[in-house]
Amino acid sequence: MQEAVNRIVEINKDLFGDNLTIKKVNVGFTNTIYNVNDKYIIKICSDIKNESNFQKEINFYNTNKDNNLIPKLYYSDNSKNEIPYYYEILEKIEGVTLYNVWHTFRENEREEIIKQLCEAMKKMHSNIGEYYNWSEYNKKRFNKLFDEVKKQKLFNDDKIEILNKVYSLFDKYLVSDKVVLVHNDIHFDNIFINKGKIKIIDFERSMYAPKDFDLHILYYMIRQPWKHASEDCEKFTKVEDYSNIMSYIEKYYPEIIHIPYLYKRLAIYDVIYELSHFIQFPKHRDELSKAVFDAAKIVLGN
Repeated sequence: MQEAVNRIVEINKDLFGDNLTIKKVNVGFTNTIYNVNDKYIIKICSDIKNESNFQKEINFYNTNKDNNLIPKLYYSDNSKNEIPYYYEILEKIEGVTLYNVWHTFRENEREEIIKQLCEAMKKMHSNIGEYYNWSEYNKKRFNKLFDEVKKQKLFNDDKIEILNKVYSLFDKYLVSDKVVLVHNDIHFDNIFINKGKIKIIDFERSMYAPKDFDLHILYYMIRQPWKHASEDCEKFTKVEDYSNIMSYIEKYYPEIIHIPYLYKRLAIYDVIYELSHFIQFPKHRDELSKAVFDAAKIVLGN
């Protein structure tokens, strides 16, 4: 990989200049990261299986060039002509993640941060995609998991019937007439703050979807903030520190809140999300089963 980064530096010498200091950053499993002169980040997709997600991130940056609340993309290459990897050269973000400092802020400071987040989402969501049936898309996601649950006989007949009833409501609750570019992984580990200004990172899960889908992970974090926090930051997370976030979003981005059946929709996303984890992590199935059916109760209005 050192040979690859040396070649990237050589190709982009007009950007980097001379007298370089290059340090490897020990983060991530699918990408290899280098810090150049504490000003640039070279991000190399070292796992070929992640190339489609890496390309999503490149596309996201190119579509959001005027969004000053995300890092600047200086250059990207997916040709593999010069090196056998996809790569990006990004602005190095200063500051710390919101998880590190959210507990230290006064409530007016928290409101200002969510105001900035709403502005960032509005800019992302201004990119309109080609329409597709959102309910059918989620039915496919659900059925892939549901079939596996039934195949392995992981739920009894009563629970299977509950999930069938949830599925029957997809067409009613997931009606959408437009899809936009969403980040699809907004939580405080993906938001950096420096001198009161935020920058959002990590766009490998970006996609075109109804705008409320950007609330899914964020709303999940609001209710269980420790779930997305690093081990070092988990000790700082208290639910009460997150309790006003949705009201701030409603104030600064009412269009994303005033969607018919919003909380039913978010609960459907939770059912699919928790069902995926239920299958993936057998050691935690008691906890995850409860999460699946707590979300199902919201969908069913119980």
